[in-house]
Amino acid sequence: MFKLLYPGDEKGSSVSLIMTEKHIVVVDTSSSKVREILLRNLENAGIDAKDVDVVINTHLHPRHMGNNDLFPKAEIFASPHEFVRNIDNCLVYDEETIFRNVKELEDKELSIINTPGHTWGSISVIYDEYVVVGDAIPTRNLKVDNCVDDISARSSINRIIRLKKKIVTGHDGILLPEELNILF
Repeated sequence: MFKLLYPGDEKGSSVSLIMTEKHIVVVDTSSSKVREILLRNLENAGIDAKDVDVVINTHLHPRHMGNNDLFPKAEIFASPHEFVRNIDNCLVYDEETIFRNVKELEDKELSIINTPGHTWGSISVIYDEYVVVGDAIPTRNLKVDNCVDDISARSSINRIIRLKKKIVTGHDGILLPEELNILF
């Protein structure tokens, strides 16, 4: 089961609820500015925050992880490339992270793909007919901006489009495959 709990906007990211046979998953938790809306929409979906056992952050920007603390029993996953810090011009992994490597998540109903560009560690989550992309595609117009690498960003967008699934954008709701014909 898939439900868009929050479509995303300038205040915060989209928030997706996925219920597999094994897990209750939230992908991105938006910013603290939309906390009450998120709690209300969870309640409307019949989900208590304490029942969510997995949170996946598409990347580690505050507008995508600002409500991680709402899910006290959840294991929180992200790409290991998001754990890298620059110390004296040397990239090192942050050993004190509270995040688990998304590669350790075991659920046959979910696929995780790397979609770098916005950040080096940006990931997207594929479930059924949906792909939750975070800021790999921040808005419905497919505009590439605020990226660490424009070429990687464009490549990630093309990879996502080729999946021919419903795209849950980072901040602008769901983009349907048939809408892509208008954009291209």
